[in-house]
Amino acid sequence: MDKKELVRTLLVKAVKTLVVLFTLFAMGWFVEQLPFARELPFLSPKLPVSVFVNAVVALLAVASFVNFGREAGPAVAGLLDFVPRSGEIFGNAVKIFALLFSFYAFQDAIFPFVGEFEWVYHSLFLGLTLFFLVRAGLLIYAASEEISRYLITVLNPPKP
Repeated sequence: MDKKELVRTLLVKAVKTLVVLFTLFAMGWFVEQLPFARELPFLSPKLPVSVFVNAVVALLAVASFVNFGREAGPAVAGLLDFVPRSGEIFGNAVKIFALLFSFYAFQDAIFPFVGEFEWVYHSLFLGLTLFFLVRAGLLIYAASEEISRYLITVLNPPKP
């Protein structure tokens, strides 16, 4: 595929993901506005239905976002063909952003139940984030020679 087609594919995947995310968050917002959803407990008095629904919406949003990273990886790899395994690097970056979103999105549903063990929640997200960060860093390190060659060629083009 040529670069134009790869950009178009990437844009289609991005817009599709934005539409899904908008729909999910609109549904979550609507349920949160319902007066009977705020007070009605779900499984426990600590967890209202609105918080549970928002957690489910957040989980679906994370799945959609990670799916975008998986689907867009080949297009990114084609656009950044001078970086070996750039699609995997992009996928790891998307997973890191999904983890950052998840950390905040699930707090209302988790914290009422963990009490003094909030540090476990923080540690879990720190560990997962560091895992994907190190993976991306190692992939970039492995590609550093190719990236360097490309940058040297761009900064100092060969003279005809």
